[in-house]
Amino acid sequence: MIPTDNEFTLYQQLADGFIDAIRRGALKAGDRLPSVRKTAQSRQISINTVLTAYRSLEDCGFIEARPQSGYYVRAKLADVRKIPMPATAVSSPKTEVLDLIDLVFAAQQDAEFINVSLACPQAENFTLRKSWRVFLTS
Repeated sequence: MIPTDNEFTLYQQLADGFIDAIRRGALKAGDRLPSVRKTAQSRQISINTVLTAYRSLEDCGFIEARPQSGYYVRAKLADVRKIPMPATAVSSPKTEVLDLIDLVFAAQQDAEFINVSLACPQAENFTLRKSWRVFLTS
């Protein structure tokens, strides 16, 4: 199984391993990559993770899919060494969403929090109650 690393997702780790093998020459132009199922079984990861990694490699021009045959290292790899690797990991959208949810729940615990999510805040929540009523009736 691929060791988990907070910086990269599993599919990125798998794709990076293949990129490294291509750059080192362990995988040469025209070499066939292991099948999606075999890779998933040997790495103990889901087929969808392998497919995502292979599609990422295909999008970057490292490999090509051949119908009814599998995935192969592209014959033209002249620009492979010129493709920059990301310096930092892209944060996971899931993490950003969870952080935002935590922030909202934390804000709701504040004594001064006024829920205006329905655009109908409760008038009794405001200290300027008379001003609020004047505003609502005008």
